[in-house]
Amino acid sequence: MKTIFITFALLLFSFCLKAQNDENIIIGKKEVITSKVLNENRTLWIYTPNITSQNPDPEKRYPVLYLLDGGAHFYSTVGIIQQHSQSNGNGTLPEMIIVAIENTNRVRDFIPSNDLDNPNPFIEFLSSELIPHIDKNYKTAPYKMLVGHSLGGLTVIDVLTNFPELFNAHIAIEPSMWYDNEKYLTNTITELPKQNMNGKRLFLGTANTLPKGMELSQLKNDKSIETQHIRSIFKLDEFLKTNTNGLIYGSKYYANETHNTIPLISEYDGLRFIFDFYLLDASEKDFTNATDLIATKLKTHYANVTKKMGYKNTAPESLINYFAYDALRKQHYNKAKALFELNIEWYPESNNVYDSYADYYLAQKDTANAVTYYQKALQIKNNTETQSKLNALTNKGTIKSATVDLQKYAGVYVLESYNISIVLEVRDNKLFAKVPGQKDDEFEFQSENIFTVKGKQGYKVTFEMDREIPIGFTSAQPNGTFKARFKNR
Repeated sequence: MKTIFITFALLLFSFCLKAQNDENIIIGKKEVITSKVLNENRTLWIYTPNITSQNPDPEKRYPVLYLLDGGAHFYSTVGIIQQHSQSNGNGTLPEMIIVAIENTNRVRDFIPSNDLDNPNPFIEFLSSELIPHIDKNYKTAPYKMLVGHSLGGLTVIDVLTNFPELFNAHIAIEPSMWYDNEKYLTNTITELPKQNMNGKRLFLGTANTLPKGMELSQLKNDKSIETQHIRSIFKLDEFLKTNTNGLIYGSKYYANETHNTIPLISEYDGLRFIFDFYLLDASEKDFTNATDLIATKLKTHYANVTKKMGYKNTAPESLINYFAYDALRKQHYNKAKALFELNIEWYPESNNVYDSYADYYLAQKDTANAVTYYQKALQIKNNTETQSKLNALTNKGTIKSATVDLQKYAGVYVLESYNISIVLEVRDNKLFAKVPGQKDDEFEFQSENIFTVKGKQGYKVTFEMDREIPIGFTSAQPNGTFKARFKNR
């Protein structure tokens, strides 16, 4: 299977689950902006990946999908994107921002202008007001998509034909190319070949709107008003298959779908077509192999994604770190080294990647390089755990656990979001963590209220205290960050 195989339970917890602690399940928000071009307020339905992500990255930038008829298609679109970018370890699609535009006057907005020098005001609203507003207020990447159904699909084709610079990719579902006696279809056939479409993508979805009893083979010779809608779409499809002018084009006819049932399935197929380069072609064997091949595959894959999307794309730092530490634990040293170095190449401003690389050298008993990279990490950001590890190597020493009252940390804690109890207890002046179904872990003292986990590289446990009483702890580890609250003794 061509996918990233994430078979580790904790990784699945970290990357695939999102618990919302109140009683409401939230997938977006509404926002109202004032349009001077349209002389009205416009309501937007907005989804951002952090809403459903278990490990949101505040610095990450995302492509943006602009969705016409937003009130009708927002929920299903969010579901498609979240399922294929976050859920179950999927990486079929990139995480993305969705901006769904609620209608006010649908016919006014979606009928193209007859004068190219004075485009439909709705297009001007998109280009001069909405897109700049989203770019200013959200973490956007320079890759934009436009999706529309029916008259909205006509708008998508109009934008691609006359304003191809606005969007990188387009999905037109059942576009109303019949409108005004196919006037705008004729315009597309005339004007699109004059445009530079290199790298632009379009997916066209067509439903079965044939009259009852008519076969598709009969359509070619039919001239009735009843079939003009589907005939006009097939005419566009036939033209685009031979006149793309650099456009990357795909289409599909859905024999079992109607005009109203097609949007969800066609949007899914359209997104898969647009991002046919995004899924990593790697097997479980590639990830479990002891060689450094997976690092090479990751580097090559994301270089291609970067080229296709026009901006830097990389795998998440925490995910690469997880696989690197897993390789280190298994003593697959070449693999671990290649993955740690890949993270340094991709995230050179992160203190964590240098701390992790120092851990690799420490495991190799290369003290000099370990010291160098711990110091590099501290130059970027002061971190008590890194400083403790550096002190230990440079013989500056730290407080020994024997002098610390470990008993104050003992008790029952509850892992937030998952409602799992973790019991901390002191045995032979050592602090142990007991989790149901897992081997006990020993917490090793580093500095005040900070511990590492014995035998596990990259784990840091920090207790939150109210004076001398713990109220919870945070466990930062290669596969994510987990919080637990104190329950009782």
